[in-house]
Amino acid sequence: MPSCTVCGKRLSIFELFRAAGIQRCGACEQRCGQLARYWSAKLDSAFAKHGISEAMERELYRQFQQARVPLELGKPIVQKMLYLREISRIRWGDITPMRVDIHLDTDEIAYFSMPATYYKPNKRLKEVPGRLVGTNKKCYFLSSTGKDSTTIDWNNVSKIDEKVLYIDPEATLTRRGGRPVRYSAVSLEVIHVTVSKGSGGGSYHVPDTLYTKTFMDTLVHFWKRQLVYNKEIATHGAVPEHVKAAVFRRDKGRCIQCGYKGPYIEYDHKIPRSKGGPNTVENIQLLCRMCNLQKGDRL
Repeated sequence: MPSCTVCGKRLSIFELFRAAGIQRCGACEQRCGQLARYWSAKLDSAFAKHGISEAMERELYRQFQQARVPLELGKPIVQKMLYLREISRIRWGDITPMRVDIHLDTDEIAYFSMPATYYKPNKRLKEVPGRLVGTNKKCYFLSSTGKDSTTIDWNNVSKIDEKVLYIDPEATLTRRGGRPVRYSAVSLEVIHVTVSKGSGGGSYHVPDTLYTKTFMDTLVHFWKRQLVYNKEIATHGAVPEHVKAAVFRRDKGRCIQCGYKGPYIEYDHKIPRSKGGPNTVENIQLLCRMCNLQKGDRL
């Protein structure tokens, strides 16, 4: 007689017929299902409030391992957690620069590049395929045809929303260089960017609207100095308080690069800690968040 793959209990005939191929007893099936549903709801709640922390990730793995949650029940929850964890890291400002094949200013850093379709708000709705490239200063939409490219200045962005774009089945969308294309009723999830002035406003259809919106919001916060600090900054190797006080007095509480004075000031190591830089007054300077990101791990 087969046994339960979770607790080892021998399965009854009824359990074999009820869950053919699963090989779990009724009690384990119920317990694992409840745990999976509990964590699914907990992830949604935590993400809506503050984000998915590393501690929550460890706790999920611990409970799933302890309860021996089977793969078919646990995998969707783990995948959901990893996705929301990545979005949380972006929301907190934990983003990594990347290389792009377009010309940028010397102080400009690229953070994302993804395919996108721009629905240009015009007299007639126009569909423009291309890609979005986001930097610390701007967001570029690069048309695949070379025309209708546009640039969004983060300073001009007033709102970024996730919306559903309804395309009227009677409306005609035109492609540059091609014949008009008539669609049947279509609804698309898009990112809608509202700008106070300048170009780039409108709707963008992207592979993942939540991911793109979070990235855009974070870069806007960087530019406008509204970024909330990463909640998981490690305290290991923290700068001593007496050193912070001395550096703050010496630099007069201002970023030594741009002169910014406010809540988003950071203590930067001239010689990075990754390269052996000490926590001394001589090796530490005040930089704003933006200047510190631009400096990175360079000497």
